[in-house]
Amino acid sequence: MNEPHQRGPAAFSYWELQRRAAEAVREIDPDTAIVVESNLADRAWAFRYLSPLAMDNVIYECHMYEPGTYTHQGIFGPPPGDGGTPVPWPGRFRGQDWNRETIRHELEPVLEFQRRHKCRIYVGEFSAAAWAPGAENYLRDCIAIFNEYGWDWTYHAFREAPVWDVEKVALPDGSFADAGDTPRKRVLLEGMKAE
Repeated sequence: MNEPHQRGPAAFSYWELQRRAAEAVREIDPDTAIVVESNLADRAWAFRYLSPLAMDNVIYECHMYEPGTYTHQGIFGPPPGDGGTPVPWPGRFRGQDWNRETIRHELEPVLEFQRRHKCRIYVGEFSAAAWAPGAENYLRDCIAIFNEYGWDWTYHAFREAPVWDVEKVALPDGSFADAGDTPRKRVLLEGMKAE
């Protein structure tokens, strides 16, 4: 289940659906890893009320797009700066200064969950729009923390959509050009070597 987003009562909650699916898998396969996601689009803070499954070999997944006003600037509206100007990373978003330590604070519920339940964590998605100034710095800060905590991670999304593609650059007219190599791509390759 990718990015469950349950806000109210349901016949089967996002967690209950994942639990039932995991139990069905375990009836025929005792070994394959099972991935469970937190609520509210797999946000880190939803780990505060996530319950672990009562079985072995479960990986708990979160996504990291905070602050969304930085990572998604220009996707759902104008960039967050004065007059719609792009805001670089690190920077000020939603009235708060954001940097590597703010990301660390944002991920604390996941780290606490990992420590409490001695489980494996997977960051299934993280990214920043191709035109976001300093996107490579944002990615570097995220990867440094993920690697420090021993978490597995996957960048979103390689060659899926130009806005996230690390082999493309954004042009002033809103189109994209093939670049092959970008600062964002180099950061990902560096991060993979560091693991």
